[in-house]
Amino acid sequence: MDLNLVSFFARYYLDICERIRTEVPEIEWIEQDFGQDVFDKWRPNVAFPAVLIDFPAASYDAEAATSQFGEVTMSVRLLVAPFTQSYEEAPIEVKEDALQYFEIEQKLINALHGWQPEDEYCQPLVRSSIQSNNRNDIGLRIRNLAFTTAYEEDFE
Repeated sequence: MDLNLVSFFARYYLDICERIRTEVPEIEWIEQDFGQDVFDKWRPNVAFPAVLIDFPAASYDAEAATSQFGEVTMSVRLLVAPFTQSYEEAPIEVKEDALQYFEIEQKLINALHGWQPEDEYCQPLVRSSIQSNNRNDIGLRIRNLAFTTAYEEDFE
């Protein structure tokens, strides 16, 4: 992506959005994570399945007086509003529908793990963890995927 942005995070966010949009067309909504799942009032503003992206942590080491090496953690939250059941006695077709979020999650992982922007301004993404954080009170299934990357920043 040819941008005039100098911030690593702004540029990287846009590149990641484009990657997800092209590789995982099942995703209906991609946005920065502002806690859209915290209140039910946000639900009309988000189409599902949705991906919310954040960079919750970064650590830096000095390489020289004018550069640093940064290690970045990226959070990708997959939000799905389930509409079918996966209980043991459900028909297989119903269970398959209910478990489609795992298929979307795998496509998301395949699109991001090992990926780096074309101009290679950072290292390839590496998946580091997955956690569930369901919001049954507002009807959301949430999978938190964490990835890491690293980049060098010059201050000249």
